[in-house]
Amino acid sequence: MGLYPRAWRNRYGAELEALLEAERLGFRAGLDLVRGALDAHLHPERPSPIPVIAAVTASALAVAHTIALSTQPVATEWPGYLADALPLIIGAVAALLPAVIGLWLKLGDADGAFGRIGLGLAVAGHVVWLVALLGAALRIDYGPITAIAATVAMAGTAALGVALVGHSRVLLGGLLALAALAGVAPPSLGWPLFAGAWTAIAAVLVLEYGISDPMDRRPRHA
Repeated sequence: MGLYPRAWRNRYGAELEALLEAERLGFRAGLDLVRGALDAHLHPERPSPIPVIAAVTASALAVAHTIALSTQPVATEWPGYLADALPLIIGAVAALLPAVIGLWLKLGDADGAFGRIGLGLAVAGHVVWLVALLGAALRIDYGPITAIAATVAMAGTAALGVALVGHSRVLLGGLLALAALAGVAPPSLGWPLFAGAWTAIAAVLVLEYGISDPMDRRPRHA
């Protein structure tokens, strides 16, 4: 209960307490409560701007990184990063974490096993990818772990995109799947597509945030 925002507890706390007293709290119900708390923070009655800001930030940094790569007289070596521009892609990957989580939350109760597996892969991949990039910035040999982590992150992102399409969010899901495919494409083609896809995702989220109505955030398992 303490994980939920105060405003949410004031509105639904008594209802949730009554529900928990009437039903045995199992592992799945506990997981739903924790997920519901995260949902309540990121998507309160007035949707949180955090996922929107994260997507806009990630797209802007990815575009800046793509421009930095395009100005080089020769193509960068594998895996396609420019040492001087590493802070740009580090910031982009860090911003992608809350953006991806925010997109997953749009699935609601319809996320299913496919959506949850996609989220797990996407979060784990982005975290390891971010650590590897930080190591590269510190002149630590990051080797193939960067490519492996990015591939796992993109696999999870693609799974979320498919789940969104199945949840009738065709535009967002299609763009997310495109971003995932771009993430494993050759750098000269992949980075522009990756930046473009996330820019389009950010634009969709900004438009949705501007026209969204207050939402009822009752417990997910209720």
